[in-house]
Amino acid sequence: MKKITFSIILLLAISISAVSQRKYDEIVTTENAVQDLVQNEITGIVVFKEGGTIKGLNPETKKVVWTLTKDDFGATSAGDILSDPDFGKIFKDKSALTSVGGSPYVEAYINSKYIIINTETGKVVYNSSKESFWVTQSDFIPETDEYLLTLKKDGDMAIALLDMKTGELKWNTTVDKAKSLFSFSLKESANTNIAKINGSVIYYLLYGKLYSFDRNSGKLNWKAEEDYSKFFLTQNDKNIVVVNSKGMFASKQYLNVLSTDDGKSIWKESIKTKRVVYLEDWGTKLLIAHFSGFNFYDLKTGEKIWKKDARGDGLKRVIPIDQDFLYVAENEMMLINKDGEKLWKKFIEISDDKEDPIYYLGKVGEKVMYLTGTYGNMVDYKTGVKLWKRNIKFEKDRPVLPTFDEATNSYLVYNDEKLYKFDPSISDKPEPFAKVNIKKEKELNSIELFPWGVVLSGPVEVMGVNMDGTIKYHLNYTQPGESTRRLLKGASMVGSFALGAAAVGSTLKGSEITMEFRDAQGNLQGSLTLQKENKTNLAQAKGYEAGAEALALVAAKFNSRFNAMKQNRDYSYIFAKAESGEKMLVKVRKIDGIELDKITFNNNQPQYEIDPATQNIFYVSDKSIQIFNKK
Repeated sequence: MKKITFSIILLLAISISAVSQRKYDEIVTTENAVQDLVQNEITGIVVFKEGGTIKGLNPETKKVVWTLTKDDFGATSAGDILSDPDFGKIFKDKSALTSVGGSPYVEAYINSKYIIINTETGKVVYNSSKESFWVTQSDFIPETDEYLLTLKKDGDMAIALLDMKTGELKWNTTVDKAKSLFSFSLKESANTNIAKINGSVIYYLLYGKLYSFDRNSGKLNWKAEEDYSKFFLTQNDKNIVVVNSKGMFASKQYLNVLSTDDGKSIWKESIKTKRVVYLEDWGTKLLIAHFSGFNFYDLKTGEKIWKKDARGDGLKRVIPIDQDFLYVAENEMMLINKDGEKLWKKFIEISDDKEDPIYYLGKVGEKVMYLTGTYGNMVDYKTGVKLWKRNIKFEKDRPVLPTFDEATNSYLVYNDEKLYKFDPSISDKPEPFAKVNIKKEKELNSIELFPWGVVLSGPVEVMGVNMDGTIKYHLNYTQPGESTRRLLKGASMVGSFALGAAAVGSTLKGSEITMEFRDAQGNLQGSLTLQKENKTNLAQAKGYEAGAEALALVAAKFNSRFNAMKQNRDYSYIFAKAESGEKMLVKVRKIDGIELDKITFNNNQPQYEIDPATQNIFYVSDKSIQIFNKK
């Protein structure tokens, strides 16, 4: 192994003195304390609530461009709503302001009312004060610029379709008796209550019940007989794949296929398993991978197509590669073809423990690379023979962070204060090309590649490492309020976390159940995630850009903001404490480790937004919003 040397070390313990703190550039004063602040990802408008008003602040001009008051919010909601025992709970649990991903809208809960605001114009598009019900959940439908609202009216639960152009309900259909909000969490409802539009039909999974509505009239076509936790529409438009979870901690799952005509099962019996892992729709057949194995099933009958399942006890992951399938069972992997035939002579052990996480598994050139909690290696795709005779042994209790280098078709991997280069061309396992001293190693969440090397970063630490193994810089901070530390929303949007390791982390443990679409010959058509993914709102919104008229109005701003978001991987924003005890936000440029900015905060949980397009910072300080221009 080559000798490791250190070139430039910038280690702060911390004095934070290189760049002096500064005063705000502009300020917006308010009559009352600012209670909430969000930025809409599409328009960029910063929306804040103070007292009984909601205001919109233009991020470029830093001026308030619209104001909504009690005159805009309307009269107090009906008395029977206020007397509902669940009513106070939902207003207590929900934030006053929520920016709606993939839209120019912000939702507001104010003065016992639910309001949707178009941030571009400040227009109240919808106001629940005129209704005799209250809204428990809302789902924006970007393709049609509509909202699907879940309502509670007296003792009933209803679904309504809201036209955002007119602000009027197209229809309002009662579907069931209301469930008490005390029996579930709002987070739970957001994950389980899912709506999908298919032509003239709306399918809605509401608290485990699946409904089909006529989109134009709101007529209830049918209500499924069983409870379900996930559903997916097949590409023939005639069937729905459903999954339900039963038992303590959802220990068992059942998969079945329904008819879209009446919501009834077309299979004689469900597939029973501990966990559904992966699904593919091939038109007339389904590939279903579950805890105990995987096989093709005839879509109409549910009969298996292969004579036996691919080995499965403890099936974790299935990865389609061309028309083959790479899969992991327990702590071993195997490659099979579309006929269920093994392409390798034997299974390849990829970890010591079947519970070890899989950090990366996929094809790199003509090799398969795996990174788990214990091992790293490469395997020849055609033969299944390990490229290196010896695995790299990882420390399982330390982060494993990979990043891909397109120039050399190799991966750079961090673990246990070491950096490795996984080059498919070498004949034996590589020695680490760098050894580093990370202070808060278990908090590292990002590795990013630059022309000169890599940057490792976490909430309080940033390190640059050159390709020759020398340390370019090392910044280490102390964060105030250790017991109440949280990843601030400004940092999570603009810092490295959302754009670096999170992109890898979203696929680490195979928790997402996805449905892939293929034609009858097995050519990949597209995919849809059944369980909500951990994506930024901007990434979701990008696919909706041309879908709704409302978004078309702000398409230019949207594009510039999306591109700016991608570029902001170049900075870390760290909430730190100086020796003097002052709390401040430090902006670090990753390419060279230089601190570009320091902003003093006056509490342990500051409320702020970092505009990804301008890099200006909007910080709430009691009865004002302090604005710090880009540095």
